[in-house]
Amino acid sequence: MNAAQSWPSPSVRKKVSDVERILRSSLGNPALEMTRERPLDVLVATILSQNTNDRNSHKAWVNLKKTFRTWGELLAAPPAKVAKVIEVGGLKNQKTAAIRAILRSLKKRTGRYSLAYLRRMTDREVLEHLQNFSGVGSKTAACVLVFGLGREVFPVDTHIHRILNRLGIVRTKSPDKTFEEMQELSPQGRAYPFHVNLIRFGRETCQARSPRCNECVLYDLCDFPMKEQYAEQKLRKVESGERDFIILHNLKRRQVDSARKKP
Repeated sequence: MNAAQSWPSPSVRKKVSDVERILRSSLGNPALEMTRERPLDVLVATILSQNTNDRNSHKAWVNLKKTFRTWGELLAAPPAKVAKVIEVGGLKNQKTAAIRAILRSLKKRTGRYSLAYLRRMTDREVLEHLQNFSGVGSKTAACVLVFGLGREVFPVDTHIHRILNRLGIVRTKSPDKTFEEMQELSPQGRAYPFHVNLIRFGRETCQARSPRCNECVLYDLCDFPMKEQYAEQKLRKVESGERDFIILHNLKRRQVDSARKKP
């Protein structure tokens, strides 16, 4: 049996199941809202979310919808105006070009600004079709499948890519490759909550530059070779902080006692 036939192994599947269960117990069980956004709205909003934080991407989306009443109005506007409207989200020129190209293509293909025709496609067909658009990768396309079409797909962003590699669940070089492998590994019926909990875990604990390994609920399951080093560093900082607090507290108490003794 070759490597391709033996992967994923039962041990990897068990680790994925254990990680999902522990995160659900620790962070909760997020549910996907039954009311779905239009697929085109999801696509544009996800493009705006690329390489920025949730707060700024939301501002860019709100600005876009307030400024342009229709997609046709946006496409008719000068690119510089569109870029100005969404600049809070960063990469304004690249995102403007990507959005305008998608709208032009849809108008030419269907005569209107809609991705409703995706509902007739399989997941794989949707992924391949959307990634033909400039600026649309697997994560963006997967978000359209989940939030616009309600499909059981597991999107992968940089947080999830980092965490799954540190855990040793995958050994991949890019989020796109991680996405491909995780479609076989994501627990059935748990793709959305697992996706959301991993993102939250990546932001709060398994951070890129300074992971909080000392308080990680997945520590015993993790293959990250530097986890002990980061855990010790964090503990030393905590202990140092406690010592500084005690020293400062004692100093202030002595100052108060001294002041009380003065006539």
